[in-house]
Amino acid sequence: MKGKMVLIDGHSLAHRAFFALPPLTTGRGEPTNAVYGVVMMTLRLLEEENPDYFLAAFDVGKTFRHEAYEGYKKNRREPDADFLAQLPGIKKFFACAGAAVVGVEGYEADDVIGTMSAKARAAGLEVVVVSGDRDFFQLIDEMVTVLYTRRGITEVERVTVDWIREKYGLTPAQLIDFKALTGDPSDNVPGVPGVGEKTALRLLKEFGGVDDLLNRVEEVKSPREKRLISSHAEQVRESKKLVTIVKDVELPVSIADCRRREPEPEVLAGFFRDMEFKSLLKKMFPKEKGAQMSVPEFQMLGAEDLPEFLAGAGGEPVALQFLAAGADWGRGIALGAAFSLPSGVHGYLPLTRKNFPEELARWLANSRAPKICHNAKLQMTLTHHYGVVWQGLVFDTEIAGYLLRGGLGGTNLGRMYRDFLGGPDLPEIEDKKGKILDIFSLPPEYSADPGLIALPAVARATVINELRPVFEERLRNEGLEKLYYQIELPLVQVLFAIEKKGIKVSPERLHLMQEKLTAKIDALEKKIYTLAGEEFNISSPKQLGKVLFERLKLPRGRKTKTGYSTDAGVLEELAAKHPVVRMVLDYRGLLKLKTTYVDSLLNLAHLTRRIHTTFQQTVTATGRLSSTDPNLQNIPVRNEEGREIRCCFVPGSPEEVFVSADYSQIELRILAHLSGDEKLMSAFREGADIHSRTAAEIFNLSAEEVTPVWRNRAKAVNFGIIYGISPFGLARGTGVSRQEAEEYIKAYFQRYQGVKTFLDEVITRARREGYVTTIFNRRRFLPELAGKNFQRRSFAERMARNTPIQGSAADLIKLAMVRVDERLRREKIPAAVLLQVHDELLVETERQFSRRVADILREEMESVYSLAVPLPVEIKTGDNWGEMAVCPVHA
Repeated sequence: MKGKMVLIDGHSLAHRAFFALPPLTTGRGEPTNAVYGVVMMTLRLLEEENPDYFLAAFDVGKTFRHEAYEGYKKNRREPDADFLAQLPGIKKFFACAGAAVVGVEGYEADDVIGTMSAKARAAGLEVVVVSGDRDFFQLIDEMVTVLYTRRGITEVERVTVDWIREKYGLTPAQLIDFKALTGDPSDNVPGVPGVGEKTALRLLKEFGGVDDLLNRVEEVKSPREKRLISSHAEQVRESKKLVTIVKDVELPVSIADCRRREPEPEVLAGFFRDMEFKSLLKKMFPKEKGAQMSVPEFQMLGAEDLPEFLAGAGGEPVALQFLAAGADWGRGIALGAAFSLPSGVHGYLPLTRKNFPEELARWLANSRAPKICHNAKLQMTLTHHYGVVWQGLVFDTEIAGYLLRGGLGGTNLGRMYRDFLGGPDLPEIEDKKGKILDIFSLPPEYSADPGLIALPAVARATVINELRPVFEERLRNEGLEKLYYQIELPLVQVLFAIEKKGIKVSPERLHLMQEKLTAKIDALEKKIYTLAGEEFNISSPKQLGKVLFERLKLPRGRKTKTGYSTDAGVLEELAAKHPVVRMVLDYRGLLKLKTTYVDSLLNLAHLTRRIHTTFQQTVTATGRLSSTDPNLQNIPVRNEEGREIRCCFVPGSPEEVFVSADYSQIELRILAHLSGDEKLMSAFREGADIHSRTAAEIFNLSAEEVTPVWRNRAKAVNFGIIYGISPFGLARGTGVSRQEAEEYIKAYFQRYQGVKTFLDEVITRARREGYVTTIFNRRRFLPELAGKNFQRRSFAERMARNTPIQGSAADLIKLAMVRVDERLRREKIPAAVLLQVHDELLVETERQFSRRVADILREEMESVYSLAVPLPVEIKTGDNWGEMAVCPVHA
């Protein structure tokens, strides 16, 4: 008999997929991530191996091993309910894919596979076993190999006799004896206490196997080893029985029964439809046309109909979706409002550019009329043109989806409709010109046909209504309610108020700054030309590369498609070799300041003199806010020019002043809290200069010997640890050698062992669970941790270390924003939060209230969360953002 048989350890693959992939569910709320992972692994396997025979084996209850040894697998925790719920679906998939699905009462999947592999081998078939369990290595010979699933669902290693010989120096059969001696913690097999892997390998190489070892135990040279083996001889024999795969199980199928069947397309497509695997359905069955979402029926409303229509909600939340003019939602205005009531009744109210119905404005302003939206801040922006005030927001599906997707992106409504509701294909709507409109896309322009134009908005409102109960249950089950309801949802109104108010700039100062930067850039340009010996486009990487590497003969770095790389990293390394390089870096920095900030701010401030940034709440994977159009969070503060740009931001009137509050070293304090490292916590509790203390600790210096140079190096190490910096990165940032940098990191972890333990545990847990969490349980999924690509995997490890720290800092500053805003409004103080720049809040207030505002900022920010170390803030006041002085009252 010729051919190949693939034997899959179904339970092992399912377990690997379940922990490698983020949670996935059908619209019915059924978990599917393990099923999806097994499907992806199996389809790839079948394509690569192309077997003639195909079997998937599963465990069936307790086995003879449990009867033989009461402690067998007793240390394993109960399987997750969501995992167990997916096993029937996984078995069904294997059956649909043409496999024989087998489990035998009293035996494990290992024994089923061991028996079938022996039968297939005897029949002359090549055998491939697929599992993440190393117990199967004992089956390997010249006819049997094991595809060992190492991590996730992508990394697989082909294990052969030569691989085992090179790895262990043993034969596959000797691996049984190896485990009998060392035991198997995963299955709670005892082995010989005190005999580790090195000892076991040495004994097996000397005696050949356990039986010979026990018969010749007097020949063991070490008295200790002789005593251990003699006293545990019976335990070794029992352990060997437990770890030996049975090869003579009476199977319910023959080899012929395992011949791979071609899947029936309709059966497999039906399975994918049932599991709501739309991408797989589309890939494998491109002609398959999925079910389409039916366009909901709705009432066309007039303003006079609105009160009675909305009363039909009975006080329950109403899903609301505005339709904007044009495709630019961010800058449009509302020209229609769609409503979806809990009862399934839908309505649409056309609006005009000039008039906004008083009935709708009153409903929006009513805090007792609950509303749910998708991207509520944007919905508020669309009505801002009319001067409408919103109250009563109780749910935002975009923010809920953002938290549930845990940094994986994809928060648009169409994506969430498919992922969380298992939504069908989106219906096609044809306008009067025959143009096909996606139900979740806006028409290119406002149509004269309100009935047609209403469809996308009504469909969105309908989906929002359907998503809410699903999201509420998921938020509750995944422990995200506090993060959602106490931080993220209330923050929507705070951010909207910030964006609406804006921050004033001084065009006069900006013009002066523009002239100053232009003069500096021109002067640098001339110096660069002189040193280079020719004029060229300094901003052109290709032309700059020719000057540096061909004309000036500087060492060449890595090549790009257009020439040699001249990015900042390359230039920093070359800066010491020729003065022109440092000038080019300075030129780039000044040019960026001028074009990105000064020129842009002048263009934006020509009408009202106020800059209105947009804060993105659902973009970053760590939970941080990001600022766009323009980005006011990235203005440099470490150089003179950057500080001068901040000086161009001023209070709204001479009677007002800025008050800022900045958390002091919040990320290092969170690291101390999370790690519980006594030395780190002690430094913060004593109010020590943490960087000087670290310098003294890791460089073995006295307090008097810590110079600014040593302090800066320690500072680089402190913050580098948070971001998972490598010795290469630290060396590059501090100017020391790579070896010195490596010693610095090693010394840091020797002194702060609690930090090392914490960071190692974070990686271990992230690999096991597939995600990391913050103080408030914000999740970030990191599927790359299980990937084959070393660079991506290393990046994911850095993100796993950093996210609990940076993400917790983001949670705390967001909660502080909510509490500060609420306190200012409650005490009716004429003040407003203008900006959040990561760890800093900037507030504008009347001068006479500046001291009270400073008190509120300190009280709310320092008490926002009880850390194991103090959480101090530095309060400053000033007449512009760049020239802020420490508040005298709080110095």
